[in-house]
Amino acid sequence: MGMTARVQERFDACVRLEKEGKTAEAEEAYTALIRDSGGPREAWVNLGSLYARSERLDDAMSSFERALEHGEDHLIYFNIASIHYKRRDYKRAIISLGRSKAQRNDFALASLVMGLSYSRLKNRKAAENCFRDVVKVLPGNLIALTALAILQYQSGRLQGSLKYVDRILVLDTENAGIRKLRARILYRLNRHLEYAGEIKVLKGSAEEYRLFDEFIRSIPPDVFIDRYGTLDEKMQKLREKARDKADASSMVSLSLCHMLNGDTDKAVDFLMEARRRASK
Repeated sequence: MGMTARVQERFDACVRLEKEGKTAEAEEAYTALIRDSGGPREAWVNLGSLYARSERLDDAMSSFERALEHGEDHLIYFNIASIHYKRRDYKRAIISLGRSKAQRNDFALASLVMGLSYSRLKNRKAAENCFRDVVKVLPGNLIALTALAILQYQSGRLQGSLKYVDRILVLDTENAGIRKLRARILYRLNRHLEYAGEIKVLKGSAEEYRLFDEFIRSIPPDVFIDRYGTLDEKMQKLREKARDKADASSMVSLSLCHMLNGDTDKAVDFLMEARRRASK
């Protein structure tokens, strides 16, 4: 049953107060409307949302439960679940989210919070299924994609994790945390050249890598001159040794010399070559 014209007018006035940021006035207006009219469901929902935003969770829960008396709705159940989640009552949150999805099965936000709730309960299989439901409806949801990438990485499904990581980087190219995860995956897959390339990208984008890179380049090369010669002379001898013996230790030494010389890209290349030779 819809609102009367007068109730609708008063409800619209409440909403305007909210949009103007007049929270206290909006709360009073919603309360008065509910008292005078018996409360349309929408007024109870909006009042509950006001309470929830100000962390008055008991009042918010009471308002949402009163809203249910006027008819079930997927958003009301979701709001109730959100309060349970804030209270860390993840089992009850899952129950309410299930009721929300029963009202609207394609409600991706319910699947997302359900996945987070299952994650809190260490039920990774159920959590993964929920996050898959999210990306079916919202293919670009970064929270669900990130969760799937991490869950698959932790369970050793590296190729699957890499696919999700690459999807994330298409949407968020500056995500240093995901680039670090990609580097770890490539390292574990023994894809050395790609791993080296990812480290180089991180050096240019991630703050902690960039600061170290700048520090190394700020050191003057003559600091490393001693009775064994200049840094360039030492690197030439190491290259000859590496070519003759093909040993990993020379590659590690070359990597260090290039780093001290400020060429951190080559330092990464030689370090990866050292690992490749050591694994033979």
